[in-house]
Amino acid sequence: MSNRHLLFIVIGLLAGVITYIALDNYFYAIGVLLVYVLVGIFVLSPILKKHSIKVTKYHECYHFINNFVIALSIKKSIAGSLESTVNSMPNEFIDIYSGLESMNDKEKLDYLTSYFPFYVYQLFLQIVNLWEESGGDIIRMSKYLIEEARYNEEYITKCESMSSHKYVEIGILWGFCALIVVVLRFSLKEFYDKIKTQILFIVAILALFAFILFTIYLLIQKATNLKIKGYQENEKEF
Repeated sequence: MSNRHLLFIVIGLLAGVITYIALDNYFYAIGVLLVYVLVGIFVLSPILKKHSIKVTKYHECYHFINNFVIALSIKKSIAGSLESTVNSMPNEFIDIYSGLESMNDKEKLDYLTSYFPFYVYQLFLQIVNLWEESGGDIIRMSKYLIEEARYNEEYITKCESMSSHKYVEIGILWGFCALIVVVLRFSLKEFYDKIKTQILFIVAILALFAFILFTIYLLIQKATNLKIKGYQENEKEF
């Protein structure tokens, strides 16, 4: 079970507990809990997973391109630069790369297009091909490439930071709403005893939790909507 699944289970438990406090009914509480957990695990978690793969792959791509260009400027060899760069990559990447032993160095770089499905990597391959054909200063030749890759890296970092702040803000907002429900439940006990079985009150509480779940969905959709040139959402996931 992933951390994302545990997170949605915890959120579902909190929603279920607050529903029980508000309505004093196990069936409604369990219903809300199950809806939150099921939507979280089967709808929201896959969205977050796909986003995480995209961001992780781009960070790796940025790291790979930078290290390769620097290594190539020193070693003047694609084979030596590739070996040096791969050794600095995460274990998952190294495991995938280890399966390419039958390929030559250029074929390996070309194959990695399926792992790094970004425009900057395609541009990187063009520059490496040009360097191999005509030589020159690889650092100078890669100036635009590095700037483009760094721009995307900064864009992703900024979006991730903004998303984290939004998650916290929305969490605090709905936390206060839930706290108000709990406080009113115990401070106005006689009033709650009279209305807790009325259909309009029950519908209002359930609608509130449905709206909270909907806002979480919209927030995750917005936070994960990163546009990185060349990347397609249906790319193969390693």
